[in-house]
Amino acid sequence: MLGISVYLSQYDPDYVQKSAQMGAKYVFTSLQLPEEDDEQVAATIQKLLAQCNQLGLILVPDISPETFNKLSLPAGDYATLREFKIQALRLDYGFDDFDLIKNLQQDFLVFLNASVINDFYLEKAEQNGIDFNQLRLTYNFYPEEETGMDWGRFKQRNFLLKSRGLVTQAFIPGDKKKRFPLYAGLPSVERHRGMNPYVAAVELIHEAQVDDIFVGDLAISEKYLAWIKDYQEQKIMHLPCHLRENYTSLAGQEIMIRADQPEKLIRLLLPRTPEVEIDHPLKRIPGAIVMQNKLAKRYSGEVYLIKKELPFDSRSNVIGYVDPEFLPLLEQIDENTRIVFC
Repeated sequence: MLGISVYLSQYDPDYVQKSAQMGAKYVFTSLQLPEEDDEQVAATIQKLLAQCNQLGLILVPDISPETFNKLSLPAGDYATLREFKIQALRLDYGFDDFDLIKNLQQDFLVFLNASVINDFYLEKAEQNGIDFNQLRLTYNFYPEEETGMDWGRFKQRNFLLKSRGLVTQAFIPGDKKKRFPLYAGLPSVERHRGMNPYVAAVELIHEAQVDDIFVGDLAISEKYLAWIKDYQEQKIMHLPCHLRENYTSLAGQEIMIRADQPEKLIRLLLPRTPEVEIDHPLKRIPGAIVMQNKLAKRYSGEVYLIKKELPFDSRSNVIGYVDPEFLPLLEQIDENTRIVFC
């Protein structure tokens, strides 16, 4: 599923509304940020909760002992949180208190910190009767540059969690409003800082097998939310590109991928066209979209996406280029992907 983040001092009801229309199901918020005023937190959380309940969104507040102070509640007063109609809690503490987690699972969907959980912890949790079906594992986001998780280690950790049948969630940066106080993006993985959020989401889903994607920052473009949802639910990949005038008819249609893919290019399942004229046979650089011409004989009309630089070939007409910002998506395409040029 798809989630956004709302920080109570900058709550924007319109953003929540539009995100729900684009397919968001979760709203992450923090009830422990030191930069936010306690009175404002207590007043705004009720408005956000009411909107989430109206739109069918699940609010996921990140809590710690400080949360109860901010809401002027007695320490550990989870009953009142439930009376507020909060359905889920992300615990930023209390990992080793399995009795607490079991009790909370009776009333809440519990989210734990995937960034620090290991196999030993999961074995203990299982032995102590933790219901993995009522558990979500959410990676941290990292506001400060160079502090996000290493991509290779992230994947290793996530494969381990997935092997246990657990649902995992990670954060991508937004492309519009960055969050205070550092304004450097809020990714779980350092390599995604500054990356297009759609590209980061596809990497997390396809390469790392993450289930749910949360936008960490204050805002993301609506089209990227819709594209992420399409990829999550139908494996449809929107691929921004520049097509030559005679080939713009390729845009907007769903194009399937051949199952028997080579290493350096991607073969699209489009009908062949005999006797395609020789036109723009240029060097085939990464991101080039090429159509085989009549020199390719029975392969005339086949369309390829070039992944790795290839030498000039007079049989290949260059008919367009993938937008450079989206070139990393080519590494995430497999036989189950459907491409939409846009």
